[in-house]
Amino acid sequence: MKDDRGELDLTRQIDILKETLEGYKILNDVQHKEIWELKKFVAEDYKNKNLLQGYQNVIEDLSIKLRR
Repeated sequence: MKDDRGELDLTRQIDILKETLEGYKILNDVQHKEIWELKKFVAEDYKNKNLLQGYQNVIEDLSIKLRR
């Protein structure tokens, strides 16, 4: 059925705004999930850097002991 309501019809404007609001809610949910994934990635990166630094310290200590 053709929608013959004009641009200034308030019910049409309300419908458009409701659709826009639903779109923003979906976008907000997606962005929250993306932020959570990025935070997990950053935490994993810090963990790996700390682990690497620990391994480097162990290698340095073993190298010093072997030179003696």
